[in-house]
Amino acid sequence: MADKKKLPKGISFVPKRSLYRWRFRYDGKDYVGYCKTLKQAEKELSDKRYEVEHDLYRKEENITFDKWFNTWISTYKTNCKESTLYEYKCSYECYIKPEFGERKLKLLRAEPLQKFINNMANEYSATVVKECKHLLDGALKQAYKQRKINRNPMEYVTMPKTKEPKKKGALSADQQQAFLNEAGSSKYYRLYKLATLTGMRIGEITGLQWSDVDFKNREIHITHTMSYIPKRGLYLDTPKSKTSIRTIPMIESAYILLKEQRKNQQQQKLAGIENLVFTTQLGTGIQDTNIRRDMRKICDNLTDLGINRHDCTFHTLRHCFATRCIENGMEPKTLQTILGHATLAMTMDLYCDVMEHTKKEAMQKIANAL
Repeated sequence: MADKKKLPKGISFVPKRSLYRWRFRYDGKDYVGYCKTLKQAEKELSDKRYEVEHDLYRKEENITFDKWFNTWISTYKTNCKESTLYEYKCSYECYIKPEFGERKLKLLRAEPLQKFINNMANEYSATVVKECKHLLDGALKQAYKQRKINRNPMEYVTMPKTKEPKKKGALSADQQQAFLNEAGSSKYYRLYKLATLTGMRIGEITGLQWSDVDFKNREIHITHTMSYIPKRGLYLDTPKSKTSIRTIPMIESAYILLKEQRKNQQQQKLAGIENLVFTTQLGTGIQDTNIRRDMRKICDNLTDLGINRHDCTFHTLRHCFATRCIENGMEPKTLQTILGHATLAMTMDLYCDVMEHTKKEAMQKIANAL
């Protein structure tokens, strides 16, 4: 660290805030800024002085954060998927707007922003907190770039420790079979069963088209997902991420299930305009809320087996598939590609408990040899 007693002209160190302050006076007006490092302070001082002296400096605009956020989301986030933008807008309306929407953009400071993020961390999951921090930082960073404000206060906001999320495990093999037995009379039975045989996400299954099903090579190709936005309704979207675009080998039971679904659909002439594998009785796409509602009813009938409606979601069926794969010796790297996880670490983190169990079983098998 540079000797704070020998700082460049126009720069001082503020111990209470652990920040470097730059300052200069031009044409009777003072210009001040704060930075984390001396290097940043020197650059900002030089840049700001140049802007002021060459008449490039713009005075902070007197607009509300709400007005700027709507400009930012519609102008600078055009590369985002429509469903992602909808999610961002919902998070903003629910969490951020009530707190900062009517405040002047130029008056936002790091301290109230930090308190807001801290309070969020005490109430909500890490996912919600990170998204809110991402939106605040993104909007204010762009405002700084556009010279709407003289600094981005989010630079000084740190991510607090968040609540540990409750880990939702898979059903045991017996519980899984009990669930499928109870779901036998449901119109979504084949959809549930396919999830346990492939590990597909709910949007991937509801968005599955017959053109994605290769019976000859016994493969399922994940090329899109079903999304929903109120004003637009159901529509086919690109997958969650690049790694979500993948090919899943079709085991015998999945092959038979899809053949039966194809035959049943042809008999009832349900093939809709999107040529979806799973449809309503009208041949249209299925909204995931209807599936979740059906699952809750099934789980209500299985509470005596330890299946809780709040803990057993459609994603639980994906966990069931992964857990059965690990229990039967599948390599984690192979499982990662089938599930469409971005990293092996993500797969290991989710299923490390199961891996510990199988590791002990494997050691026991070779105990005699050792």
